Amino acid sequence: MKTRFALYLVLLFSMSTYAQIDSQKRFQSESRKYYTWNTEFEKYELKETEYENSVIDIREMGSKTNGYIVISMIDNGQVRLHHGSIVEFSQTSEVEGTWLLRSKFMKAKLVYNPKENTITYLYDAEGKRYSKLMIFSVTPDEIPNASLKTVAKTDD
Repeated sequence: MKTRFALYLVLLFSMSTYAQIDSQKRFQSESRKYYTWNTEFEKYELKETEYENSVIDIREMGSKTNGYIVISMIDNGQVRLHHGSIVEFSQTSEVEGTWLLRSKFMKAKLVYNPKENTITYLYDAEGKRYSKLMIFSVTPDEIPNASLKTVAKTDD
C-alpha cells in the first residue's frame, strides 16, 4: 500500500511539473524611443531616438506570474542591463500582455504589442507615475522554447 501511494505521488508530481509553463521569449530591437515625464506639461516628451541593438528576454517559469525579464541595451558603445523578477501578469487583449517586474532597486512595467511589433518599457517610478519609458521596435527571435527537451545525438 505504501509503495502504491508513493508511486501515485511521483506520478502526480511529474504530471503537474509537465503541465506548468516554462517558456522563454527573446526579442531583438534595432531602434528605441526614449521618453521622460514632464511635470510642467504633464505628458511624456520624446528625448531621443536611438538606433542601437537591444535584446529583451522574458522567461516564465511555472506560471505567467513567475520568472524574470532581462533587457540588454547598447547605448553609445556601453552595455546597460535592466532586469527584474516578474510579480504580475495581465492580458490586456487577446494578443497583448503586460508584465510587472521588480528588483532590489526598481519597479517597472513591460507591455508587448505584437500587432505593432513594439515593447513598451516603463521604469523609474516616482509615486504613481513612471518617469521614464522606452518604446522598442522589436522582432521575435527564433530561440528554442525552454519547455522543449533536447536530445544529444551521438555519432556511431
